[in-house]
Amino acid sequence: MSALAVSWAEAPAAFASAAEGDRVTDRMLTSLEQRVTSLRDLDAEAGGAKLLEHARSDLALITTMIKSARCTETVRARLHSLAAEVAHLTGWMAYDSGLHSVGQQYYVAALRSARTAGDENLGAFVLAEMGVHASDGGYNRERATLLETALERRTGSLSALSRTYLYLHLAAAKAQLKDHRGASVALQRSLGLWDRVEKERPAWLGWFGESQIDSTRGKVALWAGRPAEATRYLVSSVTASAPRDRAVRAGRLAEARLTGHDLDGALDAATHGVKLLEGGVASGRAVDRLKEFSGRLKRYDTPAVRDFQDRLRALPVVEAA
Repeated sequence: MSALAVSWAEAPAAFASAAEGDRVTDRMLTSLEQRVTSLRDLDAEAGGAKLLEHARSDLALITTMIKSARCTETVRARLHSLAAEVAHLTGWMAYDSGLHSVGQQYYVAALRSARTAGDENLGAFVLAEMGVHASDGGYNRERATLLETALERRTGSLSALSRTYLYLHLAAAKAQLKDHRGASVALQRSLGLWDRVEKERPAWLGWFGESQIDSTRGKVALWAGRPAEATRYLVSSVTASAPRDRAVRAGRLAEARLTGHDLDGALDAATHGVKLLEGGVASGRAVDRLKEFSGRLKRYDTPAVRDFQDRLRALPVVEAA
């Protein structure tokens, strides 16, 4: 992954040569882009497990168009950028479904497509997302290296929005490494850049905002041993999030409240996450986060704890479809 990061950062854009086939028009490409935006919105509402096959089908269609269609170089670049977006979205849905290795393969494809399109900001975004996978596997130092590679090698060409996102992820990686000073520095850089971000932003990062920032601020505070501060930011994040993210972040909020010795508040947050999953949100990440919280309840034996754990066990298995 580190080698991929260096390769992405240093390689020049290389557009694929034109191939024989039907012509791709601007109107066709705009329709494809709108379709991908709709798929991304559905993912935020319902979770990736229900939509993974749809994303795979869209990626196959776009890949075929790149290989066989006739189009201008401008349209071809847009096709490669769209392929990168959909490959990332497919990888993200696989990750949300618990298929981590599959997700990482799609992320590699997304990184290569972004490089071919010459889209450095999209490539940096994909690197940050790959780092989340690495962190889940316990490779927090490698995650920090990925992010630092993207920031150091492309600082001058990345937008303020991209650097905001990268520094926010770097803050989380540093906090997980217990480098709390480094986490604070990265977080402050992210917040400073956020004030300079323009309203116009690419579709693939259009969902990013205050709720994601507050989520990371909460995690950084929690891992630094400040549960009250963490709870404040996480409440704000959960309140402003789309349903799938609320389900995921409910587990982190429950952890923060339990660390602050608020068992009732912790169970309230965790039960909110369970209700979202019972109501149709399909996210393996949310289930795993709630199971992790449930493991912290071993020394508590109350009717409320038993009820929460029974409901958690009764949740349907999240399967990609």
